[in-house]
Amino acid sequence: MKVRIKFSADIYIKGESMNEIKTNFENFPIFSADALEDGCAEFSNILLVEDADTCEDLMEKYNQA
Repeated sequence: MKVRIKFSADIYIKGESMNEIKTNFENFPIFSADALEDGCAEFSNILLVEDADTCEDLMEKYNQA
């Protein structure tokens, strides 16, 4: 049997600029080696980018970085 389980998670990343944060996220090993075995885990999409303290929406700034 093979099923797909889709879930969301939160990650907090610090950086000096949005460019640094975006680069750090894009290079971060999100999945374990077991999850990546046989290509069974893949990144789908970003649902939210916001300031961790103020909840300000930063998606546009992230996309432009």
